[in-house]
Formats: sequence, structure tokens, C-alpha cells
Amino acid sequence: MKKRFYATGLADAVGLGMYLSLSVLFFDKAVHLPNAQIGLVLGVAGVTSLLGAMPIARAAERFGTRTMLTVLYLVRAAAFLALAASTTFVAALLASAVAGLLSRGISPLIESGLIARAGNEEAVGALARLRSLRNAGMAAGALPSGAAIAIGEAWAYQAVMVLSATLFVGCAVVCRTFGDSGHTAPGGTSRTSVLRDRAFLRITALYGALTLSALVLGLGIPLWVVQETQAPAWTVTLVQVLNTAVVIVLQVRVSKGSENFGTARRMMRRGAMLSALAAVVVPLTAFGGATTDLALVVAAALLFSLGELYVIAGTTGVALLHIPEGRKPAYLAAFNLGFAVATVVGPPLITASVGWAGWGWLGWGVYFVAAGLVAMRVPAPSQAAGKAPQAVGAAA
Repeated sequence: MKKRFYATGLADAVGLGMYLSLSVLFFDKAVHLPNAQIGLVLGVAGVTSLLGAMPIARAAERFGTRTMLTVLYLVRAAAFLALAASTTFVAALLASAVAGLLSRGISPLIESGLIARAGNEEAVGALARLRSLRNAGMAAGALPSGAAIAIGEAWAYQAVMVLSATLFVGCAVVCRTFGDSGHTAPGGTSRTSVLRDRAFLRITALYGALTLSALVLGLGIPLWVVQETQAPAWTVTLVQVLNTAVVIVLQVRVSKGSENFGTARRMMRRGAMLSALAAVVVPLTAFGGATTDLALVVAAALLFSLGELYVIAGTTGVALLHIPEGRKPAYLAAFNLGFAVATVVGPPLITASVGWAGWGWLGWGVYFVAAGLVAMRVPAPSQAAGKAPQAVGAAA
């Protein structure tokens, strides 16, 4: 059963990787939209992605993971086929809005199904392996997108969308083989129980705050490289490759021990401090030449990547210990919204900070140090919060 969840997560990531690698160019070359309309389409998709996660999780708790995933993948496939056939702004907007509505809801269901009957230690390892597979899938998805970009014709972009839709149909077929059951906890829970769990909301907010390091690496470093350093332009690609390789190779290893509350909380702090150190390294490029700048950027990228691994391992470990029995879909959906909100708030902050020269990077250093100190104040889970009383007690 787990292999099928892993296969679904991998295929899902490949399909998304195809789309994310060429979405902007697709709307330009295949749908022929002006820049303003492209930005609006992508913005609406981002907003709908925030709106869909919690209702989807609640539906999964009522109707079961298998049913919801099957329906969601079929609807997503239809949305991507509609994108491939889009020739107008309205058609592209509607298809993107539907695809966005599902984008933040599917991943938590795969995760909750994967760890439905796992203990905390097993769950941490399983989620780490899934994350490594998804990163590999995202990278693999960029290959057909690169071919389409090289061809440069509308039909090539449309073919990638159709291929993505085909993968999602395949995911739906695999999901029909999952065991199915409702996930609502015994005795029932209120629809707003996740939003009333203040301790878990603090963890979710901290997760979003700490994972800004990944956005700083993905957005801030490339802008800094091309605008403020003498490093060659291909350094941007090297940074992306390094980050992907580090996550794929080390995510499972770094996650070991994060099922223990104290260890997980220290991982959060360690990840924040590594990110702070990376931010302080970046402005040193002002004092070097091309070779020195390249070395410093690579060092900062590796520090950010390691920080990302510890942040994700630590926050995931702490979050799992706080999830009540039978509430994984809703709680994981809420948890993932932490990073979703960061992707909305982070880009304007990051792009603005690049314009502040070295002071902007020093500001990020102070920010991550402060976030790391806050992480050490995360409350321990109550006896009733975790998956099994003995596991929670040992972790706390």
C-alpha cells in the first residue's frame, strides 16, 4: 500500500513540475496573453489554492482518502486539459482557478493516507522519503518542459499540459486501489477544531516563518547573483541543482530523531541558525571577484539548503506529535497552509530586501535568529494530542 502512495506522490510531483517549469511561458506562447493578464491568472490560482485546502481535508475526513483523491485527480486532469485547449483569457483564468483550488488539498491527503496507521517514528521517515521523491519528481518534470521551451511552438506547450493531465488520470486509477475509510475521530470533532487549537496554529505559523528560507534561496539568491555579484549567470542554475540534490540525498537522514519532541524543537532552531548564517554570508560577495563570489554563493546555498532540511524535519516532527488521532487530513492541510501563506507574503519582501544591499541580508539574518529563538518556545504536546499516549509521553 505504501508503495502506491509513494508512486502517486512521485507522479503527482512530475505532473506539477511540468506545469510549474513553463506556466508563465505557456500563457505567453500558447494562450497569447499579455503580461498583466498572465500575472492575474497566476495570482487568482494562488488565492484559490489557499481557499481549497481545508474544505478538501474536511471532505476527506467524511468520505475517505481514496474517494477524495480519485475525484480530485480527475478534476485536476480535466482542468489541465482545459488549460491545454484555452485560447482566451477567461478560459485560462477559469481553468487555472480550478487547478489552483485543488493544488494545496491533494498533498495533505497523500501524506495522511501514507501515515494513517504509522507510529510517530515511522511517520517521520515516511514523510521524509515522500518529500525526497517529490523533489526528484519536480526535477524530472522540468525535462519535458525544457524540450517544449526549446521547440518554442504552441503545440509543444499544449502537449506538456496534456501529458500532465494523463499523469493525473493515472494517479486517479492508482488511488482507486487504496484502502478507504472515513477519518473523523471517534466521538466527532467540530469543524473549527483545527482553528481553535492554538498550539498547533503557533506551530503552523512558525513553519511558514521558517520556510521563508527556502524562498530566500529560490528568489533572493538568483536576483542577487545577476544584479549585485560578478559570479557567472549559470550560478543560478547551479544553486537550484545543489538545493534539489541536497534535499533528495539528505532529507531522510536529517529527519531521523525528529519523532522526539526535544530533538525536533532543536532541529527547528538549528535550521533557523543555519539560514541566518547563510544570509550573513551573501553580502560578503561585495568584497570579492567572480571566483570568490561564486564560492560564497555556493556556500550560502548549501547553508540555506541544510537549514531547510532541519526546519522541515523539526516542524514536521513537532506537528505530528500535536495532531489528534483521526484528524490527520485536516491538521496536515492546516499545517501546509503555513508555507502556502509564506509563498504569498514572502516574494514581495524578498525582492524588496535585495534592493537594500547588504543591510537586507543582515536583516534576514536577524529575522532567522529571532525565529529560531521563538521555536524553542513551542509547547510540548498534551497526552491526548498524539497518535499514541506512550509515543507522545516519550517524545515530550
